[in-house]
Amino acid sequence: MKNEAIRYLISFAVLLLLTLSLVMACTQPNPIPPPTPPEPPPAPSEPPPTQPAVVSDNQTPEEPPPASEAEDEGGWYTTGTFSGTGNDTIPSFHIYGTEWRITWAIDAENLEAANFELLIYREDAPYIVWQTVSSSGSSGEETYILFPRDKRDFLIKVTAQNLSQWSIVVKDNASAATSYPVRITHVRYQGTIYPTDPEKCMCYEVCEPDEYVVIKNLGECYVDVSGWVLKNINKLYPKFTFPSHQSVMLPPGAIIRVYTNEFHPETGGLSFYYGPGDIWSNDEPDIAVLYDAEGNEVSRKSYLVPMEINEAASE
Repeated sequence: MKNEAIRYLISFAVLLLLTLSLVMACTQPNPIPPPTPPEPPPAPSEPPPTQPAVVSDNQTPEEPPPASEAEDEGGWYTTGTFSGTGNDTIPSFHIYGTEWRITWAIDAENLEAANFELLIYREDAPYIVWQTVSSSGSSGEETYILFPRDKRDFLIKVTAQNLSQWSIVVKDNASAATSYPVRITHVRYQGTIYPTDPEKCMCYEVCEPDEYVVIKNLGECYVDVSGWVLKNINKLYPKFTFPSHQSVMLPPGAIIRVYTNEFHPETGGLSFYYGPGDIWSNDEPDIAVLYDAEGNEVSRKSYLVPMEINEAASE
């Protein structure tokens, strides 16, 4: 009986040792796998996926910079340059600064017989003359001061008789009051018209899909233009809205082109996609206006239509 008890004790001890060894094996920590090396960052030359392609000033320009980009000494910026030979109306323009200036010059064989007069109107009151300029010489200049409460959209009616040509330059100290350095610098209003050609499966006319508006960042910092709106204020529609679901940053010195019906990724890939085309008139100057995401006007730009086109349109 004693021997049998000893055998039970020995068996129990063996089972206990086996159980303890199994428990210790199960409680050993799992080895930690080596860390996965991070993926290399994209090459610096690759643009962020949410940014549109833009053209920078250090690239070869496709066209000379328009006059509105030029800054004169003293911080004066050219708003527009206009010329003609007879009576005319200068399209509406916007003054951003606290001062603006008109410089004019006339060419006439007999200055004493020449008549050159400018009637300046506020755009919202075209029936009341705001300022009058009369010139008895070959050139002149006038400067006007605006207060924050003043309206800033003007138009000018030109009376010109017995002279060969006249020219007007409008400037303002825009840097003193403009919160955004982004400007409309050019409107390419005359695009290509593709006539019908059944042999090439073109069954309808394609009207000026390559018109475009140039928008440039003249400042030294990035500007977020997401949700901004570009439109022709002479027409009810269409309007182009920059993507608002993502940040659209315009680098310093860069430009974006907004086409009528074409896709050009090298200049932003932005387009109105307006089926009829011909957003910008070839007969009468239209006005392109850019608004920020809150609806505040940022910039506007018109253009001059050569006189021979106006004459042909009126016949």
